[in-house]
Order: sequence, then structure tokens, then C-alpha cells
Amino acid sequence: MDTINKMEELAWEERRRNPIPAPKCDGCFSRFRGTPPDEDEEDGAEDVGDAFKRCTTCDYTICENCTHLDIQGVPYFDRPPGTCRCLKSNFGVSYCLSSPCYLDGDGNKPYHGDRHPKVASSGYGEDAFEVKERQCRTCGVVARCLKKEHLKDALPGIN
Repeated sequence: MDTINKMEELAWEERRRNPIPAPKCDGCFSRFRGTPPDEDEEDGAEDVGDAFKRCTTCDYTICENCTHLDIQGVPYFDRPPGTCRCLKSNFGVSYCLSSPCYLDGDGNKPYHGDRHPKVASSGYGEDAFEVKERQCRTCGVVARCLKKEHLKDALPGIN
């Protein structure tokens, strides 16, 4: 199994270095509009429309269907189709700017780094944040970060 994971990582590393337009959604593997069907594809298989999101860092590309929360599966058992392969961000938006979510991470490893969401929209009270502002270890912004005991929450207030 380790060999398969290494091969997959090498393939993704090559794709990061030499991005090409994705013919299929990386989340659900359905083909995008205008892509000819594969030989082994069923007759009458529908396309999923145009590419909806593409990460400029890891080249992960998904359709709009893969962004819906109800199909994300169980992270680290099933790769959440709406989460790109970057460890510290999702499609260019740093995880440190949002409240904790069980989907955050690269699909293999969860993100438990610093977080500094806006207090009012974070789902946490003032007491969940550190008293003093400090520099975020992920993005470098000086802000009040969440206390360590909240960094591994599945969702705000849920351990």
C-alpha cells in the first residue's frame, strides 16, 4: 500500500510542476464538458459541466457537485472530494482564517495549525481566543489566535 501512495504522490508532484487542463473532476472522476468519453466509459455517461474550482498550488480541479457538504464522506478514510491536496489551505484560502472543521487538511493529514477567524463569525466566545495578539505561524498575520485546546475541534465547540 505504501508503494501505491508513493506512486500517487509522484504523479501529483509531476502534475503540480506541469499543470494541464483537467479532463475529469479530481473529486468524483466525472468528465468535464467537451472532453471525449474514454473507451471504457459507459455509453450515455453524462458530463458534469465545466470545471468549477481549480487550486493553483496543487492543480486539484473539481466540479460544482463536489463542493456540496453532503458528499464529503469521512475525511482520512474517504478523500473529501471538495478539499484540494494542500495541507494548509483549500483552493488558495488558508485554513488559519476559518474556524476548525473536520474536513480541513490534505485528505491524509488534518490541519491543526494556528487559526485566527473573526471572533463574531467564528462560533466561539471571546474566552476561546488567546488574550494577546501574536504572529500566526501559518500566514504571518498578527492576530488573536484560538487557544490550543480548540485547534483539534471537529467544528466550533465540538471536540
